[in-house]
Amino acid sequence: MLRNQEKYQLRYDVSHVSGAHTPRFGVNFIHEPVLSGALSANAETLVTFPQDPVYYLANPTQFTTDYQNGAVFTPASDGSFSQNVQRLGLYAEDSWRLTPSLTVNYGLRYDTTFGLFIASGRSQAFNPALSTGLVDGIPHDYRKAFAPRLGIAKTLGGSQKTVIRAGVGMYYNDLAQNGWVTAFQSVNTWSIINGPTKPSLIDPNYHTPYALHATAGVQHAINANWMFSADYTRETGMHGYRDYPFPQASVFRSDNRSAYDGMSLHLQGNIAHRVNLTANYTLSSAKTWGCVLGELFDYVNGVCNPNDAFAPGDYGPSGEDVRHRFVIAGTFHVPAGFVLSLLGQAESARPFTLTTPDGTRAVVNGVETTLDDMRGSPYVQFDMRVSRPVQLGERWALTPFAEFFNLFNRNNPGAFYVTDISAFPVPVNNLANATALCPTPACNVPITSLNQLRFPAGALGDFFGPGTTVGIPFAAQLGVKLSF
Repeated sequence: MLRNQEKYQLRYDVSHVSGAHTPRFGVNFIHEPVLSGALSANAETLVTFPQDPVYYLANPTQFTTDYQNGAVFTPASDGSFSQNVQRLGLYAEDSWRLTPSLTVNYGLRYDTTFGLFIASGRSQAFNPALSTGLVDGIPHDYRKAFAPRLGIAKTLGGSQKTVIRAGVGMYYNDLAQNGWVTAFQSVNTWSIINGPTKPSLIDPNYHTPYALHATAGVQHAINANWMFSADYTRETGMHGYRDYPFPQASVFRSDNRSAYDGMSLHLQGNIAHRVNLTANYTLSSAKTWGCVLGELFDYVNGVCNPNDAFAPGDYGPSGEDVRHRFVIAGTFHVPAGFVLSLLGQAESARPFTLTTPDGTRAVVNGVETTLDDMRGSPYVQFDMRVSRPVQLGERWALTPFAEFFNLFNRNNPGAFYVTDISAFPVPVNNLANATALCPTPACNVPITSLNQLRFPAGALGDFFGPGTTVGIPFAAQLGVKLSF
């Protein structure tokens, strides 16, 4: 895919302190005169013969016969698209210190676009796929993206060691091209004359996607050296966009929804000024609607059934659904001037979806699998850095260091498992309804659990063997840093 982009930005922000108030306002204008690209296409008609050239050298008369009857003709096409888009954002807000221990922040932001649905100098009114009757109009730039925001911070007690914070706001994010670029291709000159290669439409009821974000938390200074905080976050994504694959054409609609809930705990402190530690734990849930791919507040691949876009099996974990995540980092100042830094990360398994070669969800024992109902492997990795700063006079310092990655050489396939049941290393007996695995032609291994269908997928050199694409194997590097 070819992408070209030219962007100019003008931004102006103003703030002023007046007594208990700190008002701010600003404007952000982005001009993108070049926002174009091209997907794969054929400059000329492609003719694919059933036999290789050597065969036709030996059988020249068959060439004409196959050209007329056996060859497959792929017509020429133009995969290009081009846009000229402007984006405008305005905001006004105020930070109001009501009392020495209570501060309220409130504001309003407005965002809009100009020319978001114009491609190759044409609106979607020129899209040949309008003749399908799947939509009754064309999309326009959204003009109602008003986003209010409110936040509070309150210090508790005379010691002022505890602070509670809460906030809520709306955050808009207009369409990127990735989702429905084929609808932009449909109005280029070639598609207008010859018809689009992949007929695609954008629903006229376009609504800029937004997230409703709410958070509340508490932070407490245990003593002069240690601090603890706990925060809860709720984010509801609205009007995400996805593909409705009707037989006549694809229709892109901004009607998807998603939800994220997360509780984060944070502990930070030091011991005798020689050890600094930071630990974070997050318990979360992320769910959305989709067919075989779910993402939070983003484009998903589409719906399985365009006539039942919110079927029960289409709701499930998103790709970001990591139930548990723990990160610990520490710096230790050890004898002889050495500095030891450690980083440890661990997270529970991410989800993936079982599919068939035609892109639908797999059916196992007569039951269609649901969105992201499979889990990969937990991710665990520890890294370490050892350094020894050496001062060279007053203005120079030399720091040699050694870094070690994946210290325990753990295999981390993550969620990179084979999703297409036709690509399993051990085949299934029936792609339309898998009931058994076939290590032999007898297919004598019945599928009693979906866990039998977890096969790591290999890529990126297969560091540890098949199925390792997340993280790296144990690696070490030496270096030196000169500061002056």
